[in-house]
Amino acid sequence: EIDDKYRNYYEIFPYSFCDSNGDGVGDINGIKGKLDYLADLGINGIWLTPVYPSTTYHKYDVINYCEIDTRFGTMEDFETLMAECEARGIDVILDLVVNHTSSHHEWFTQAVEYIKTLGEGEQPDASVCPYVDYYNFSQEFASGYTKIEGTEWYYESRFWSEMPDLNLDSEAVRQEIDAIVQFWLDKGVSGFRLDATTSYYTGDDTS
Repeated sequence: EIDDKYRNYYEIFPYSFCDSNGDGVGDINGIKGKLDYLADLGINGIWLTPVYPSTTYHKYDVINYCEIDTRFGTMEDFETLMAECEARGIDVILDLVVNHTSSHHEWFTQAVEYIKTLGEGEQPDASVCPYVDYYNFSQEFASGYTKIEGTEWYYESRFWSEMPDLNLDSEAVRQEIDAIVQFWLDKGVSGFRLDATTSYYTGDDTS
């Protein structure tokens, strides 16, 4: 029999799927407890919306791409979930958010801290602060940009001021993404759902 790789994927929004410890928030152990139920439905793949640390319930504003949000559990919980999924023949894919980060991500906080030190007429220098190349900063206001308080600088933030857009033309950013992908592949995930792909290059329909 030829395996054509066709799968029945079940999307799980961890925050509201199943709460295992009674704190009112769904979690990874809650998902683990429902695996037999999912398998009985004929599911052989699950898609997890973001599980990374974040300030919101939806977790699409990522603070750290290689950690688990503490409200959802621990990395050990995730590793156990992966083992239980593998035992049942259930693939796991993760939402990967690379259009933007959280404004609380250290890449952004360090870039903004550096921007605030610039004198009048001084331009950002990535050799001094590499993270200024990770985002799209400008001294000209445009739609979809947010002003950095106390400066004449703006940053691209199409969805929300707390979600600064990444500069996907930056080779350093692309290397970061490669490392993030490899981190989760090493944890056993089968792949990724790429969030907001139509927003990577705003206004450029060819990208």
